[in-house]
Amino acid sequence: MTDDINLRDEVKRKRIHYIGLSVPIIYFLSDRELMLMIIGTALVLFFLIDYLRLYTKNKTIDYLFGEKGYSTHIKIKSVYGKGKIDRDISLPTLNPILRKEEKRSWGSHTYYALGALICVLLYPEHIAIAATAILVIGDSVAALVGKAVGRYKIYKNKTLEGTTACFLSCLVVCYILLPIPMAIIGSLAATLTELLSTKVNDNFTIPVISGGIMAIANYLL
Repeated sequence: MTDDINLRDEVKRKRIHYIGLSVPIIYFLSDRELMLMIIGTALVLFFLIDYLRLYTKNKTIDYLFGEKGYSTHIKIKSVYGKGKIDRDISLPTLNPILRKEEKRSWGSHTYYALGALICVLLYPEHIAIAATAILVIGDSVAALVGKAVGRYKIYKNKTLEGTTACFLSCLVVCYILLPIPMAIIGSLAATLTELLSTKVNDNFTIPVISGGIMAIANYLL
């Protein structure tokens, strides 16, 4: 990902990003069929939103993702008398938390839903849960630590501090869900994928690649 939004907007972005934890949590509490139905529905919805955002001039979508958001002025009848009260109503736009490339391409939410769908379809349950969880945790921690205290650049705009934080946070998550050897392998795979994913959205590459490597390790170990 490119470094084009400030720390405050990154924090807002990651608050929304953590909604993605619903995927591993729901999968842990339910079954594969229900999970596929939920993710499949979300993916279709996200594709539709992105299509309307990128290729049409839909007013509702423009309110959500446009530069100005939604604002209007109304007059409400006062409950204390015959007069009217003026009110300004506004809804914030999500535009400030979109990265530069997302403003002209598919959003991270769509890539994540696609990646999660592939994980649930192809990998064992415990690996799919781990792969989707470490994306949300590892990628978020890497971005926040990198922006807050990152000083030493190691690849593109990625920092040593952010990458280290990504590995450690992924390791904690994987340690809870997987045997130690697979936890280490999965954490390394996720960290390297996060570091090197510059042309393809890492919300897709991290769960798919780290999950695939963990699936291979699970078969061999």
